[in-house]
Amino acid sequence: MKRHLFFAVLAVLVVIFSCTSLYAGQDHLGHFYVGAGGSYAFEDFDKRPDYDNSWGVNAKIGYHTHPLLDVEFDIDHLNKFENNADDLEIQTYMIVLKGYFHHSTEKVKFSTIVGTGRMHSDETGWCAKVGLGLDFFTTQNISLGIEGNYTFGFDDLEEIEYLNFTIGAAYHF
Repeated sequence: MKRHLFFAVLAVLVVIFSCTSLYAGQDHLGHFYVGAGGSYAFEDFDKRPDYDNSWGVNAKIGYHTHPLLDVEFDIDHLNKFENNADDLEIQTYMIVLKGYFHHSTEKVKFSTIVGTGRMHSDETGWCAKVGLGLDFFTTQNISLGIEGNYTFGFDDLEEIEYLNFTIGAAYHF
């Protein structure tokens, strides 16, 4: 639990300190975006028998609040981590802060990701994720992105942890 708390606090600090009002490019503020993608998760379950990794899908809607900060609502569905005894499907619903680094350009944006929300598998409870992302803007309205994050549950779900990689696209209004 202390390890999770340390990584969550560290990620929040990186997001906060990477976002400043000194950023010069103020041209893309106040717009929404929607996106979808495919993902692959590597299980890291602490107290469960050995499961296989899982494919999944991701959907998101976000709002660009500041040149260096987005707020997103993400839904991730991972389809069946399997083992000999049973299958485990996982669905998460998270509010995410996505902080862009200063060295991002208008076409390539490197970001940190920290979020919290609800996880549903065989039980339902709180979860969090921390990670890194890279978005490539092919046009002013279309971006392609990759993201890697570590997702973990709390309380009854604390044994569920996985490393999730997502590739997707988004449309920016």
